[in-house]
Amino acid sequence: MDAPFATGIADRAEVLLDPVLGESGFALLFCELVSGGRGPVLRLYIERLDGVDVGIADCVAVNNQVTDILDAADLVPDSYVLEVSSPGVERPLKRPEHFAENLGKQIALRTWEPIGERKNWKGTVIEVVGDVITLRLDEGTEHRIPVPAVERAKLVYIPGSKGQKKGGSARKKRRAGRR
Repeated sequence: MDAPFATGIADRAEVLLDPVLGESGFALLFCELVSGGRGPVLRLYIERLDGVDVGIADCVAVNNQVTDILDAADLVPDSYVLEVSSPGVERPLKRPEHFAENLGKQIALRTWEPIGERKNWKGTVIEVVGDVITLRLDEGTEHRIPVPAVERAKLVYIPGSKGQKKGGSARKKRRAGRR
């Protein structure tokens, strides 16, 4: 799927759905249109405005609420799959405010084009001014990256970090208990 084409559809879906979901107590973090096994997938990432974790019932309610709106707008020219999801612990970041809300946290991002001979970045968000992120890499260097240059970005899950779920697989826990 052509990236600008998919981005344009996702952006139009955000503009269309953001106010509708806001009235229902949800924030639309962002939309993405990706290729799936059965055709295009329009994915909506949501969170509750009251701060409670998003559950399956919330995703179903949002799916039911937006299906007719999306179909009437005919944004995706062919049939598509609609997915509604919580952002999870490695939440995607798209807008400058998403980065600003995560100052001091580690992120990974990929730029559309190389900046200083690299497209993949991993570091700590130390500042956001306008639409420019300042990222401190592990080696201590700082780089300014314009948000429009970012293709994808997400929080990096660090086990035991405040605000991120702890756990591990049951298999690891069982093995740890064996002698």
